[in-house]
Amino acid sequence: MRFGVFYVLECPDHDFSRAYREMLAQISYAEHLGFDEVWLAEHHGSDYGSMPSPQVAAAAVAERTERMRIGIAVSNLTFDWPVRVAEDYAMVDVLSGGRLDFGAGRGYQPGEFHNMGVGDRQDVSREVFAEALEIIRGLWSRKTGEPFSFQGEHFDIDAVECRPTPVQRPTPPMYVASISPQTFDLVASQGYNMLITPTLMTLPELNRLVVDIKRKLIAGGRDPLSLDFPMNWQIHLAGSAEEAVENVAEPLAWYYRNVLDLVPSGPDVPRTYERYAELVAASEEAGGLTLDGLRESGVLYVGEPEGLVAEIETLHQETGLQHLICWMRFGGLAHEKVLSSLELFAEHVLPRFRDRPPVVPRALRDEVAAIR
Repeated sequence: MRFGVFYVLECPDHDFSRAYREMLAQISYAEHLGFDEVWLAEHHGSDYGSMPSPQVAAAAVAERTERMRIGIAVSNLTFDWPVRVAEDYAMVDVLSGGRLDFGAGRGYQPGEFHNMGVGDRQDVSREVFAEALEIIRGLWSRKTGEPFSFQGEHFDIDAVECRPTPVQRPTPPMYVASISPQTFDLVASQGYNMLITPTLMTLPELNRLVVDIKRKLIAGGRDPLSLDFPMNWQIHLAGSAEEAVENVAEPLAWYYRNVLDLVPSGPDVPRTYERYAELVAASEEAGGLTLDGLRESGVLYVGEPEGLVAEIETLHQETGLQHLICWMRFGGLAHEKVLSSLELFAEHVLPRFRDRPPVVPRALRDEVAAIR
């Protein structure tokens, strides 16, 4: 199994210099502890995230690390010209010596679309996203000096070349982030792997979705043991569950207040974002989000290491989880508490799964056996 760390880089106190310093220090320490990768998220114009250009952060990470892979979770393809996105991240792949993992999404926060001057794109974001992703893959898969052309509804590119080209051929690993069935279909039809997170749904709901999409991919001919669905999970570890809860109560309350204010909701939800509004409405009907409720539903894990070991074991068997991204720095959680959580994970959790081979999800084993 592979293990990573994740950064949205929320900054409640607006001390961005400190937040960036702490993030880079935590990433360096995570590599020292044995984590395999870091993932960086793009966000714009709110306290929720302070990393508008993950490609800039990724270049800084490349200089401070030696072996960690550098993942993007995600680049919002509806905000930019896809040729520029392809160039920037190809440069990251070159600077890092071929360590880029490229995750892409279409964005979901209406305020971000407004901030980036593309508010009219949100209703057609799925189509814009699909075209942009096809362009990036097309540019990356060409040799240097070999032009690429594309004519679509939203982009028209004639004989464009990408400089530089990525080190990894034909492209760096590419992932799609999604919580909607329609985007799952895109993943299935194009052969991508999927980034998943239980932030706005319960863990059992997410598990069912993962098994369903893996069933579709396997039926389409994908090797069941090659399916790589990194799960991004908010995690905090301490010596006891009581200590862990005390550490994160305020940062998590801040985080969930913010995220629920930013996602599409209410009567004027942009087209294709209805799923977000449904999730917000469900949380409101349940009386709002509480730390106890979030822990019980598996949206996050806050506790001691042995309990997390048991949870990961279950996920490994039930969904075939072989790739866990640990979101440990959330809501402005204090630097020393993040470092302590990383240390506990590296000491007590990581060694239990390091050599664990991939497995087929339990619910699909009979089906896979019949195909073979």
